[in-house]
Amino acid sequence: NYFQAVTPKLAMGGEGMYIGANGNMLSSYTAKYSFDNGTEEATDAAPAPGPPEAPSYLAATYNAGQGMLSLNYKRAVTAQRVNIGASLECSPMTLESQVLLGAEFNLTRSKMNVCIDGSGRIQSVLETKLGREPGSPALNFAAELDHGKNVMKFGYGLNIGS
Repeated sequence: NYFQAVTPKLAMGGEGMYIGANGNMLSSYTAKYSFDNGTEEATDAAPAPGPPEAPSYLAATYNAGQGMLSLNYKRAVTAQRVNIGASLECSPMTLESQVLLGAEFNLTRSKMNVCIDGSGRIQSVLETKLGREPGSPALNFAAELDHGKNVMKFGYGLNIGS
C-alpha cells in the first residue's frame, strides 16, 4: 500500500494485493482532502495555547475488489470535544447504497457516540471513566433503536484495566 501527500491538503494513495492461490488481484484507491474549520483569524495574534484543532476532511475510496465507492466527511466542530461525520457507501454496479450520520461528544471523563443510518436505526454508546487515574475502570452503556423492525436493544458493560 502507498499513501502520499500531493499537496499540504490533498493526499492520494492505493493498495493492491495478489492472491496466488486463486489468481485474484484486489485493489483500492483513496483520495483525502483536508481543510480548516474556518476558525483562522486575520490577526497577528499568537496561536491559542493547547493542542491544535483537529482538521476536517473529505475522503473518497474506491474498492475495486468489492466494487464499492465510499465517501466520508468529518468535521471537528469543537476541538477535542465535538466531532460530526457522514458516510455514504454505494455500489456503482448494483446501485445499492447506505448512508450514516454520526456525532461524538468528548467530555471530561466520558464520551458519547450517536449514529443514525438511512433506514432510521439509531445507535448510541456512552462510556464513562470511574476514576481519574490511567487504567481506572470504565462503565459502558449501549442502545439501539430500529423503528423499521420495531426492535429496541440495550446493553451495559464494565471495563476493568486499560
